Amino acid sequence: MPQVPILYCNRESGHSYKVALALRLMAVPFEQRAVDLNLPRAERDADFRAASLFGEVPALVDEDGLAVCQSNVILDHLARRYGKLDGRTPAERTRVREWLAWEANRLAMSFPHLRFSRRFTPAGSALEAWWTARMQADFDRLDQHLRTHAFMLGERVTIADASCCGYLFWLDQGEVDPAPWPAITAWLDRIRSLPGWKAPYDLLVETPPIASGTRT
Repeated sequence: MPQVPILYCNRESGHSYKVALALRLMAVPFEQRAVDLNLPRAERDADFRAASLFGEVPALVDEDGLAVCQSNVILDHLARRYGKLDGRTPAERTRVREWLAWEANRLAMSFPHLRFSRRFTPAGSALEAWWTARMQADFDRLDQHLRTHAFMLGERVTIADASCCGYLFWLDQGEVDPAPWPAITAWLDRIRSLPGWKAPYDLLVETPPIASGTRT
């Protein structure tokens, strides 16, 4: 069994970042193992393929040897395992997981794809226009919530914050001007001020650059 959690990750993956950030904010030591996303999934390292049911990053193996994949499921697992970054009551824990589900269905389906298209593998103007429209609607909803909440749950940071911010420190890479969403900007600044926070490229280990044309 590993002595500390093992996180299989890639430094260009906001989903990897959200898990690494949560572990940092929880003050849980962990080991990172880089995954080369340029390789076809069937050719990635055997230990990673054993840990990741779908062949995607991130994947985590905890101290009991349990392998967990899908970033928001990993966040839920970490919050329950360590008793940190979660709601204090059943109602609060439910709210946190509502935001995890919203992030997976909304945020994760818009800006990350737009960024990938503009930074790595162009997907074409029609798809970029669709992702942009959806992103704007998602950012409007998130900004509205954050006008009256310091963090996603209120005054305390939770795994919902780690989830929702995963890609948003890379707005410049998606050629997105944050000016229309000042509450999001202020929230990201509050996250930056948290003990243990590191920017994505400072936190995640080096991995081979993603080649143009790669489909992860």
